[in-house]
Amino acid sequence: MINWGIVGTGSIAKTFAGAISETDSTLHAVASSSGRAETFAKKYNCVAYEGYDQLINDPDIHAIYVATPHPSHFDITLNALSNKKAVLCEKPMTMNATQTMILIDASRKNNTLLMEAFMYKSHPQTLKVCEILRHSFKPPLTIDAEFCFQVDVPESHRLVNSKLGGGSILDIGCYPMSISRLAVGMVNGKDFLNPSEIECKSELNSQGVDLNAEANLTFEDGSTANIKSATNLASESAVTIKDASNTLIINQPWHCGEYTERTSALELELGSDEPEIIEISTEKGIYAIEIEHFESLIESGYIESKIVPHNDSHGNMIALDRWRKGSGVYYESDKGENSKGSLFSFDIKENRTEIKKSNLTGIEKELSRLVFGCDNQSDSNHAFAMFDHFYLSGGNVFDTAYIYNNGKSDGYLGRWVNSRGLREEVVVLGKGAHTPDCYPGKIRPQLEESLERMGSDYLDIYCLHRDNLDVPVSEFIDALSELKDEGLINVFGGSNWSLPRFKEAIDYANKNNKTPFSMLSNNFSLARMLEPVWPGCFSCSEEDYKAYLEENQIAIFPWSSQARGFFLESQEFQGLQHVADPNKGEQDRVWANKDNLERRRRCFQMAQEKGLEPIQVSLAFVLNQPFPTFPLIGARNLFETESSLQALDLDLSLEEISWLDLKD
Repeated sequence: MINWGIVGTGSIAKTFAGAISETDSTLHAVASSSGRAETFAKKYNCVAYEGYDQLINDPDIHAIYVATPHPSHFDITLNALSNKKAVLCEKPMTMNATQTMILIDASRKNNTLLMEAFMYKSHPQTLKVCEILRHSFKPPLTIDAEFCFQVDVPESHRLVNSKLGGGSILDIGCYPMSISRLAVGMVNGKDFLNPSEIECKSELNSQGVDLNAEANLTFEDGSTANIKSATNLASESAVTIKDASNTLIINQPWHCGEYTERTSALELELGSDEPEIIEISTEKGIYAIEIEHFESLIESGYIESKIVPHNDSHGNMIALDRWRKGSGVYYESDKGENSKGSLFSFDIKENRTEIKKSNLTGIEKELSRLVFGCDNQSDSNHAFAMFDHFYLSGGNVFDTAYIYNNGKSDGYLGRWVNSRGLREEVVVLGKGAHTPDCYPGKIRPQLEESLERMGSDYLDIYCLHRDNLDVPVSEFIDALSELKDEGLINVFGGSNWSLPRFKEAIDYANKNNKTPFSMLSNNFSLARMLEPVWPGCFSCSEEDYKAYLEENQIAIFPWSSQARGFFLESQEFQGLQHVADPNKGEQDRVWANKDNLERRRRCFQMAQEKGLEPIQVSLAFVLNQPFPTFPLIGARNLFETESSLQALDLDLSLEEISWLDLKD
């Protein structure tokens, strides 16, 4: 028997409390921050707590249901997970995908169950829908899904109040988004798929909250979905799913007959057959079914549900972020600076761990052996979380560039560094003078603009982002030396420079008493680049280049150090969709030849023998070279960062490196 605690006393909390009575479990306590716990507790015969901490710390409680307004979900759930309490959190789990990502990470770290309370997904009706789609429908699908109702409430009400997370998209639009992703996933043999494109329109109130919203979704398989949500417009709130031959109509997609004597019906038309009515009845209500599913997970020792898995909740929030921001809806939680200390609810300076570090001549600070690439952040909130996490994990080197994310990369990094007070603790690697602006005269104005974006007086490391063969190396070295002498940069080097030009630049500097290149940022990975990922790119994996680096002990800061996913077994968590994301076509073009496929096979073999992921072995290959390496990682989420950090603990011998690189 499970003892439940409910956080919140609103209508959904009362519904849930009533549903517990249909199960074998007990409502042990309720908590409120508004003084309503006592009244609630008397009605449902449980303990009352004014304030959430007492409930979370109650040793007699096994599971917590979070039923407060959306903005408080994150803090309450994070606190509960940190105290090893299983959490069923009402949808949406958080205010944005970044917060959801942090909660999933906390669930995994604490080995504690976390599930988003999409009650419709555990109901037999939805399970039947999935069965029908898997066996009878084929992509592409055409989907119409909506959840709309009309209420007349003041702007202080949670449904329309920005500070309370109001808006139809988060409150009910999450349902049609969820079922659209579910349906497309089912016909493609997956749990879900995220849309590749989202077109949005909405009606906002004076607080910038969406009263109604519509989105047209396009998926990679050609499926489309038109989804709608509203709190000021009523509709039948049905779902229709079609493929080339078949039609499925779900008349009660969300409550699944809860208010019609627990009986609902699906309308299924397969080809030219007569329409079939599939009736679904349950003895227990939809919330009791959800509760019993959650309790079965606790009893089995699982930390996530297969029906509402973590990556589905994360993916849904990614899609919802795109829908609401595309509709012009933003909340205070979307701005990283609004979370003091860190987005993890504690100070990152006081709770920091240590990882391997090394030195680079010309820089007094020690450098973490891994470098965080700043080109993959969707907004400041996501950036702050990723940077907080990397720094908490011991990292302190960050890679940005003048052109990254149209300048937002510099801005996000600078805002984070300054808000956390870390400028003298972190090492910033910046780049500029990318083609077609790869000229000495472009370096200073771009550098000064980057520094202004960052709110900083200097860069620790500066790289020319490309080379220009029409410009003598002397002109580049002279321009960079001048900036170094002025204190705007500490050390500098080249990114995507060929070996002859790189050597020529160093020789010129040494002969003319100038500061030479101190480092190189070319591609370097276990898989050798067959042709450039992007125009103007160079590798330093060739034997003559490696021999030069080893002989002169030149440090490299290699990009795509893990060959952009070539060594991944699977992609569990979707990224935040970036124009530079790798794809199958790129992998075939850039990495897939006989030798690289054999390197990949050996990498997988070694990973199995060492009990690691292949992607970690591939990164360890870069870290264990006979010359200094500081690999760049382009993590899109916390889980990718943590996977990469584990590679630091793998020491490979020269024999193992040679074997991976086909040298035996």
